[in-house]
Amino acid sequence: MIINDSILSKMDEAQFDRVAVKCRWSERSLNVAKALIVEAASLSEAAAAHTMSPQQANVIRARFLAKAEKMRVEEFMQREKPRFGSAFLPYTKGIQTLRDCGYTIKQIISFLEENGVSVSRSAVEAFFRHRSKR
Repeated sequence: MIINDSILSKMDEAQFDRVAVKCRWSERSLNVAKALIVEAASLSEAAAAHTMSPQQANVIRARFLAKAEKMRVEEFMQREKPRFGSAFLPYTKGIQTLRDCGYTIKQIISFLEENGVSVSRSAVEAFFRHRSKR
């Protein structure tokens, strides 16, 4: 899953806790993820503080952010029911899920805007044309 790191790489403690509750992770892994994502610790600092390599800490961060992205999409799908019509898929597998469930371009744009991504309808349509040529 591709993650828009600028949106998810920093979250507050309440957002973090909502995702952490869904994880069946060790306390150590959750603490590393929290240090990196909530507390904005450097990769080397967080890894050293939790006796692991920076590579391991980076994998934990990436997996946590992927879980957070998946939850954002699921929460959107619970709030917003799909409508018939074309759908737009920008950067993530999560948005692919929205399209596959029948969400409209307007709904996808709304989801993106909620997450800080601004796109025009014509850009969405061009994106679909490009993807259909593959």
